[in-house]
Amino acid sequence: MVQIHVLGPMTLLDDESEPIVLAPKPRRLLALLAVNADRAVSVNALVQELWGSSPPRTATATIQTYIGQVRRTIAEALRKSATEVAEEILITEGSSYVLSTSRVALDISEYEMLAEAGSAAVQRGEFVQGSELLHQAVALWRGPALVNVEAGELLGARIVHLDESLLCTQEHRIYADLQRGAHHTLVPELKELTARHPLHENFHRHLMLALYRCGRRAESLAVMRRLRARLVEELGLEPSPFLVQMEQDILRGEPSLDRSRPRAADPQCSGRQQDRMSVRSVVQRVSRSTMQPTG
Repeated sequence: MVQIHVLGPMTLLDDESEPIVLAPKPRRLLALLAVNADRAVSVNALVQELWGSSPPRTATATIQTYIGQVRRTIAEALRKSATEVAEEILITEGSSYVLSTSRVALDISEYEMLAEAGSAAVQRGEFVQGSELLHQAVALWRGPALVNVEAGELLGARIVHLDESLLCTQEHRIYADLQRGAHHTLVPELKELTARHPLHENFHRHLMLALYRCGRRAESLAVMRRLRARLVEELGLEPSPFLVQMEQDILRGEPSLDRSRPRAADPQCSGRQQDRMSVRSVVQRVSRSTMQPTG
């Protein structure tokens, strides 16, 4: 079975876990098919991804050539015929192509399954199980998604979606760990996450709570002061009401902060949080993609 990894540098492995080498543009085409596995991707979408609004006159024929190269490469790695690959793995459906997961192992598929199951467990209040599943989901990531692939418009948008999904999965997992009383072990990780994502309000809230439960109230309040200053300076915004409430609860020593008590809204990724982070994610992705070599 072919393995395709997209949660980090893109890698393509044969059934003996040996790497399969593809040229840059066929690899980029395969990347778009992989992040849309089991869904039809039109030739027009592939053309848009590779050439944007200025495709060559031979774009459709070139796409067919690239698809043929991918099929032959996979066929050689699996010791199958290109016809078998076309029937079982990289399938033609009208004017579209589908990468079938029935013969391909995709880390993104495993990640999405674990993240969905873990988040559902957290919503049910099954924090130990939810934490374990979400830990497994996050562990599948080996770095920024498709960091070694030059992304066009469509692939870039999908990468932004994956980046946001990872943040949300981390958020759910940290919430579950707080509910099971793992605040001492979370402090170092949350300090790193708030440094990497200085406008992410929920990571800051979780850090404030973890520090408070560790008996470090002054440090917890200092987290809020730094976040407020940055939000005002960079966005002209005050912290969200849930953060202000957390600060007030810490100041008066609210007893409910000292014990794990689930709140219905906590496992959700807030809309305001997503709006703030999405702008930064797009900017970071554009900056990274401009550094990639062209293929």
